[in-house]
Amino acid sequence: MDPRYAHLDSRTLALNVYISQAILFVIGLAGLYFFYIRPGVDWVGRFLAPHIADVFVYGTLLALLVVAVEIVLIVWLPPEMFDDGGLNELLFRDLPVWHIALVCLVVALAEEFLFRAVIQPGLGVWWTSVLFALVHVRYLKKWVMMAVVFLISMLFGWLFDKTGTVWAVVWTHFLVDFILGCFVRKGWFFSPKEGESLQKANREERNENKENGDADERETT
Repeated sequence: MDPRYAHLDSRTLALNVYISQAILFVIGLAGLYFFYIRPGVDWVGRFLAPHIADVFVYGTLLALLVVAVEIVLIVWLPPEMFDDGGLNELLFRDLPVWHIALVCLVVALAEEFLFRAVIQPGLGVWWTSVLFALVHVRYLKKWVMMAVVFLISMLFGWLFDKTGTVWAVVWTHFLVDFILGCFVRKGWFFSPKEGESLQKANREERNENKENGDADERETT
């Protein structure tokens, strides 16, 4: 656990997620207006889903593939290669399932609206995936995680081109994040010892603060 995040809790992190995704969504709206609506370029089709079965079939299969590959990597690679400083654990560990679903839905909608519906038609899958990876700035010093995010974005880009609708990618992105978020909440793919030590550290910090407060009260009396 990165000591910089030790004072954060799930709700604070969730609020930060909502704020960051709102910023991405506003950027997406601006891009949609200036690059498509204002010049008169067609953009409506990518928000339609004429073949709804493709959205759920291709989207679900790709999500399960991504989750399976991530689990294999997490289990087999050294833990430090997938260490994000404990942010994912802090975000999902104490949230109820419905709130995990809401966070994942907001992230999927905002990011795929910007990167798939607005950026990819102009820059293509490759450069869109580069930007997608760079947005995940906390992974910049973790080359394995950056590579995984880039490759996932490439797969999302392929799915967008395959189905022609952003909703397939939104569904896939949501499923991947929701499944992995629930795994983190259950404590399945991180060391129980780390989780216990984090909880112990938080309890010790609260006890220490309480003791300091009691000591201050005795001094004043």
